[in-house]
Amino acid sequence: MLVPLDTSGFAECVLDHVKEISTTRAIPEVVLLSVVEPVTSQTMAYMGSAGVKAAEERAIKAAFLYLDKVKGSLALQKSKVTNVVLVGPAAEVILDYVEKNGVDIVVLSSHGRSGVTRWLLGSTVDKLLRRSPVPVFLVPAVECRT
Repeated sequence: MLVPLDTSGFAECVLDHVKEISTTRAIPEVVLLSVVEPVTSQTMAYMGSAGVKAAEERAIKAAFLYLDKVKGSLALQKSKVTNVVLVGPAAEVILDYVEKNGVDIVVLSSHGRSGVTRWLLGSTVDKLLRRSPVPVFLVPAVECRT
């Protein structure tokens, strides 16, 4: 089971579902995945390659720390939990991971973006739903709103 997380509270909406699915379906491994988006050419021009490399290293370290915290909160007893941090465009990185690592299901949260925001940023979820070779279990982020 692959669980993409972007460090937002909305992304964490899936965690109760991950616990339930991994327990009731005897999932042997849960992979928590965080994707660090690549730096834009504008940022590269402003920061220079050394600054960009340092920023990327900090982002990767922060992503691993975040995933460690999530892993600890999951406390799965029957599933191995693995943390993975990769760099690249989120949808492409997730799809590539699915295809190369024998993933059976992707479990993630929607973020409820719409309109101009969705058009400008693109939708990782839409790309995954359309192109994933395995089932995608999508948890509406609205479940987390109080």
